[in-house]
Amino acid sequence: MIGRPGRLAGLVAAVLLLTMGSSLMLLGLGARQALSVAETRRNQDRASAWAERLSALPAQSPAADPASARAQALARLFDDSDALLVRLQPTDGSGPPQTWQRPEAAMRAPRWFRALLPIDAAPGWAGLPRDGIAAATLQLLDRRAAAQDALWDLCRDFAAWALALVVTLTAAVWAAARAWQQAYAPVLAQAQALEQGRLVEVDVPAPAELRLLAHSLNRAVRRLRGVFAQQAGQVALLERQAQLDSVTGLPLRRGFLGLLQRRVAAPGGPGTALLLLQVPQLESLNQRLGHEATDRLLSAIADLLLTYVDRVPGAFAGRLNGSDLALCLPVSGLAAETAESLRTALAAAPALRNAGTEVLIAGVDGLTQTSPSAALAAADAALARAQADDRIAIDTQGDLVGAAAGARAWREQIAAALAEGRAQLGEFPVLDRAGRLIHLECPLRVQLSAGGPFEAARRWLALARRSRLLPQVDLVALDLALAACHGDGRPRAVHAALASLAAPEFIAEVGQRLAASPRAAGLLSIECLQGANGTDAALLARAAAAWRPWGVKVGVEHLSGSPQQLPALQNAGVDYVKVDARHLRGVAADAALRGYAQSLAALIHGLGLAALAEGIDDARDLAALWPLGFDGATGPALAAGAPP
Repeated sequence: MIGRPGRLAGLVAAVLLLTMGSSLMLLGLGARQALSVAETRRNQDRASAWAERLSALPAQSPAADPASARAQALARLFDDSDALLVRLQPTDGSGPPQTWQRPEAAMRAPRWFRALLPIDAAPGWAGLPRDGIAAATLQLLDRRAAAQDALWDLCRDFAAWALALVVTLTAAVWAAARAWQQAYAPVLAQAQALEQGRLVEVDVPAPAELRLLAHSLNRAVRRLRGVFAQQAGQVALLERQAQLDSVTGLPLRRGFLGLLQRRVAAPGGPGTALLLLQVPQLESLNQRLGHEATDRLLSAIADLLLTYVDRVPGAFAGRLNGSDLALCLPVSGLAAETAESLRTALAAAPALRNAGTEVLIAGVDGLTQTSPSAALAAADAALARAQADDRIAIDTQGDLVGAAAGARAWREQIAAALAEGRAQLGEFPVLDRAGRLIHLECPLRVQLSAGGPFEAARRWLALARRSRLLPQVDLVALDLALAACHGDGRPRAVHAALASLAAPEFIAEVGQRLAASPRAAGLLSIECLQGANGTDAALLARAAAAWRPWGVKVGVEHLSGSPQQLPALQNAGVDYVKVDARHLRGVAADAALRGYAQSLAALIHGLGLAALAEGIDDARDLAALWPLGFDGATGPALAAGAPP
């Protein structure tokens, strides 16, 4: 009720009007009764006074006809008074009654008021004794206009003051309710946000009643944030235990191969270089130096590799086994130079000098459109030559991209394909554990040359990003998805890059397209890459707020090893997250990985989000995900029909 000041003010006004109306009626009835009694008493007093004066007439003024003298005296009294009616009635029937009457004076009180509250004053009666004249009775009725007008003035003034009081009190109640509403609106919004699973704090309002409530809700929000942060930290720890080497902090073989597969399987792009670093005779070194010194040696090598990872975008490293470490570079042509730099840096490392050992370095350059196993086999062959020749060995697979195109040619090809409508959507089902469709994941494919094949995004997306074409790419994908949803009524998900969200007017343009096709918009999900900082979360929040009124769901894809970011994503209004396959690969056989996956799903659900697994290629891993709490999955394993 307080949430609607107008309704509260109307209710107060109705109660006050009912109360004042009842009081006015009671006042009118009481005043009418008092005035009627007073007028009746006045009539009686005047009739008695006139009777006394008339009784003295025969003795004071002897006349030939005492009855005529009395009538003349009564007529003079009537003329000099404001009486309404005077009647002289002989009691012995000796003659007809004599009546003096004048019309009622005009009244200020309206006719309806006189009909509703009339002044009913009884006439006054007095007897005239026989004194040489026939006995008679005197009836007298005074004018009622003054009394009726007085009653009208009383009721009118009371009604005016009562109405003014009702208006004043109603306005005061409305203003107080409005102020209260403005004060508690943030607290109500905070409670609704908690109901929706969003953790927001509000400024403490001025009213004491709300101040205590706001303090309590803010404390609850901070406590929940602490719980989620603690849970996210535990999940991150489990992730590190499941996917990172405890000695070097590098990804284990399984995680490294997952990253390598995504990099080297692409049919185009700038190519990849893979370097292997091996510590010869690690077991004997471990026996000679001890575990701690050997671990420091491995950690020093890992720190050097992580320096390249931090400074070279797209580079990643890993520990393949006890003695072998690997570094993947995102471009070809730098393998030999990087290997020489590594060798120089390792030679200067105190841990290696003290251990009296050298690290073998080998690799393969120009990797593209191949498999991780083939890439590792080529690198192992180079490592074998490095062991035999005691020097760096770098092989070259060959650059399959074709450098002649150049960045400008790529940009022109992509822009022309988008402008000419040479684009289509792929469709990969995302299913729940019962096999029901959650949505179709629809990556965009572009026909780079007229009549040629439609290329997957890994072939051209990096170049589109470099050419700042991502907003156009994402809008084309959105238009195709809306048309497809409108055509068959099936839910779909498309991708939107964070760079697109940051582009001017992109979020508004998407909103215009959604407004133009509201039925299809209700079937659409828009997915973004996981944000890396607060700015990314702010972009997601702005986009989710703009698109949610049309029924669009917002998701985050390729969730990587940063569970601490999940609360920020939840506050941004995200509906679901897709966990990267490389963090789930091998979950069926790895107990530590299962513990991490289960904790991650619990954290995601605790934040009110849905947990989806992407790129699952093993039916055993797919079957293992359902008991761990995942809500859906996509990937080649779904085609195998793995049982829930």
